[in-house]
Amino acid sequence: MTNRIYIPAITVAICVLLIPGTSSAAGVLEISGWIPYWRSEAGVQSAIKNIDVFTEVNPFLYTVKSTGELYQADALTDAEWQRLKAEAAARNVRFIPTIMWSGSDAIHDILSDPTKRRAHIQSITREVYTHDLDGIDIDYEGKYAKTRPYFSLFLKELADAIGYDRWIMCTIESRTPLDSRYSTPESIPADIEYANDFTEINKYCDRVRIMAYDQGRIDLKLNNQKGDPYIPVADTDWVEKVMRLIAQEVEPSKLVLGVATYGYEYDTFYEGSMLRYSRLWSFNPGYVDEVRAAVPGIEPVRNSAGELFLSYPASQSPDPVIPLPQATRVMSWSDAEAVRQKFELAQELGLKGVAIFKVDGGEDQKLWNVVPGYSIGSTATTLHTPNSTAQTNTTAHTSSPNTKTTVTIPDTNLEYGMRTEAVRSLQQFLNQKGFTVATTGGGSPGNETIFFGPATRASLIRFQKAHKIAPAVGYYGPITRATMHTLE
Repeated sequence: MTNRIYIPAITVAICVLLIPGTSSAAGVLEISGWIPYWRSEAGVQSAIKNIDVFTEVNPFLYTVKSTGELYQADALTDAEWQRLKAEAAARNVRFIPTIMWSGSDAIHDILSDPTKRRAHIQSITREVYTHDLDGIDIDYEGKYAKTRPYFSLFLKELADAIGYDRWIMCTIESRTPLDSRYSTPESIPADIEYANDFTEINKYCDRVRIMAYDQGRIDLKLNNQKGDPYIPVADTDWVEKVMRLIAQEVEPSKLVLGVATYGYEYDTFYEGSMLRYSRLWSFNPGYVDEVRAAVPGIEPVRNSAGELFLSYPASQSPDPVIPLPQATRVMSWSDAEAVRQKFELAQELGLKGVAIFKVDGGEDQKLWNVVPGYSIGSTATTLHTPNSTAQTNTTAHTSSPNTKTTVTIPDTNLEYGMRTEAVRSLQQFLNQKGFTVATTGGGSPGNETIFFGPATRASLIRFQKAHKIAPAVGYYGPITRATMHTLE
């Protein structure tokens, strides 16, 4: 069963609200891909074959010893990794390995102790410079809430230690909105605490990649709305909730949507009127062919989560029937179309990019027909310009008279969250006057959108402050409109 796979335990935490936006522009997203060490040969081959769509590749390579020292699960000096590194460098693609650490007690022990934390940071810095890496990806999962301030302090000290020209990427668990995670407002714990401080993470990470997958049954609202069987890897509706919530604290210009390329198989059975789910294993899409060969007549369908879905009697499974021979076996997986929906969502929400977990040769190969239409391309990214500790540039730059174009000043009031052509005109005006909405992608000069999101609001606030408009809160009304007319 070569297409059954191993996925490290991933904690699905709790998530919520972003800002709706829509963009029809193609090719505006950074694309990164995690390549797992347990399928390194096939993963490297797939990554190199499609290298031109990537902005970054992430060998899923490092773990952490109990001492805080890094450990290479597979040797970075092996020929296949060195080949990928060379191919990435030749195409200006960032080569940034991932440290995956999931021991709650060990993480707290190391990060809460100043001496151990310092030694851990030194171990990371040594690896980055010894192997001339473009940066490091921090994927520390299952942290305690009590570890939160120490994790933030670790990121700050790592940013200070690693230097201005190396990237710090942060891979963070999803967070489902509380009103979707709990059945009633009264059932939400009053003292709930989170393991991640997104405000601090936003300060010190150049990119914040959200693992918006492994949803399962965590969203009670969607469970009720979609009906049984419903056990998705990542329903696009849930993903939107997650990213909208996190975008309240993390700048969309740093925010990256993590998407899965695999699926899960479950046994389902009834206890009274309640359908129960017992998760068996994860699988690559190729495993579906093995199941269909063993169970003639079954065909996948697109389910309400946007994924492909298959069900059949567990007794007919090509794998051992464990533990319920009378159960119905169900499969839900992320194919190229399910991933495409996530790309569309990332564009609509004005996110920085999409991170693919995982690139190992077992992903739906049709995916590589989809990605190029959304990828900003490696040549569009300057390699050594990490900005995790940089402040937002608030200086207005006047457009050259030779490139200045006439724009229409909106004659209607506009506010955060709106979608209208008037927003595009507002973005064009702000960009022309030097209060740049975005440097690349949606909202950038020539790529203005109809969505009034956080980047538009931030740009408008800079304009209002520069022209002494009070209150400078990013609302476009009569006072701001009158000021803009004086600048025509």
